[in-house]
Amino acid sequence: MPLSFSAAQNLLLRSSQAMYESGRPLMRRILPEDALIEQWEHYPARDVVNGPIGCRWFYHCHPPEERANGEHGHFHLFLDRAALPKKLKPLTKAKPGRGVELDVCHLAGLSISPNGLPISWFTTNQWVTDEWLFPANHIADILPQVSFRGRRGDGQINQWLTAMVALYRPEIEALLTERDRCLLSQDPSGKNRDVEVTSSMQIDLAALFDD
Repeated sequence: MPLSFSAAQNLLLRSSQAMYESGRPLMRRILPEDALIEQWEHYPARDVVNGPIGCRWFYHCHPPEERANGEHGHFHLFLDRAALPKKLKPLTKAKPGRGVELDVCHLAGLSISPNGLPISWFTTNQWVTDEWLFPANHIADILPQVSFRGRRGDGQINQWLTAMVALYRPEIEALLTERDRCLLSQDPSGKNRDVEVTSSMQIDLAALFDD
C-alpha cells in the first residue's frame, strides 16, 4: 500500500530518531567503522534488495573533484526490470551489458552531505549505471509501490530511503521527465560520456515539515 505524505513524514522522523538514539546515525550505518573509505566502492558490497518489485540501493563516493557541491557520496536507487511491462520500449538505444543480475531500472540518485543530510536528487544517463532506461511516465506509475523495507540490509536505512522517495515522489517524476527531454535532445544513444547528470534538484528537508 502506498505511503501517504503524512505517513512518509512520520516514517522519516521515526527512522531518523531511531538512528540518532542508537548512537549510529546514517553515515555510521552506511560506511564501515575505522576503515578507509574507498572511492567507487559499493556500500554494502552487495546491493540491498527487498520487496516484490526488487527495490535496491547502494551507496558510493566519487573522487572529490567529481562530487556535487557539499557532497560526501550518494545513494543509487533501482527497481527490477521485471516490475515493468515486458514489451515496454526503452527510451534509449543502449541496453545493459553486464548480465541479468543487474537487470535493473535506475530511479534516482540521492546525494548526501558528510554529516548525513540529503542535499539533492539527480538522474543520470544510461551509461552511468548500465541500466534499462524507460520513459518517465512508466516509472512514475510504479513509484507509489517503491519500498526498500525488508529483511536485507540495515532496517533504519531501508525505512529512511522509503520515506524519502515517498515524500519526493512528484519531484522525482519531474526529474525523470526532464531526464527524458535531455536525452532525446542531447543523447538518444544513452552512451555519450559528455552527458552524465541529466537533471537535478536541491533538497530543503525543513520545507517538508512546514505547516
